[in-house]
Amino acid sequence: MRGGDRGAAAEFVMRYGSRIRRRIRGKLGPSIRRLFDSLEILSTLGRRLDLYVMSGRLQASNEAQLWSLVGKMADRALIDKARVFKRLQAVEREDSQFAQALASRLRIVDGTQPMGGAELEIDNCLRALDDGVDRQILSLWLAGETHLTISEVVSIGPDAVYKRWERIKSQLRERLVAAPS
Repeated sequence: MRGGDRGAAAEFVMRYGSRIRRRIRGKLGPSIRRLFDSLEILSTLGRRLDLYVMSGRLQASNEAQLWSLVGKMADRALIDKARVFKRLQAVEREDSQFAQALASRLRIVDGTQPMGGAELEIDNCLRALDDGVDRQILSLWLAGETHLTISEVVSIGPDAVYKRWERIKSQLRERLVAAPS
């Protein structure tokens, strides 16, 4: 894997998948288990490990270092996924309908795509936005940031962020109600 062999990374995940899933299951609380399971986290970890190996960044020189890296990747995948789903569940007021539609879409694609559908769908939503600032606004919103904080990060006024946000939601609504691809 240190040499960039993606096949070796895939074989590692397949061979040790049950062991990794046991570790993940031990970290999933009941509220998180209702949102997704250890197999979804394993598929996210597999994709991330593949990208890590493909980019040549794997530097583990022994088994202990490799397992430490895998553990950190699993923890990060778990945290990232939980954060997005909890964020979507907590949204209130004018964004709640959009958040519910997005959460529903993510659950559907997670159930129909074998390799981390939710993460890929978020990536597809980001790519569906032509403007880099719009992509940044969506990413920050998914991370739970307010329009005021987002406006400071992207260096445009709060009213402009709100208008762009309304346009982003409008652009993505059609995608969210479409059948999973």
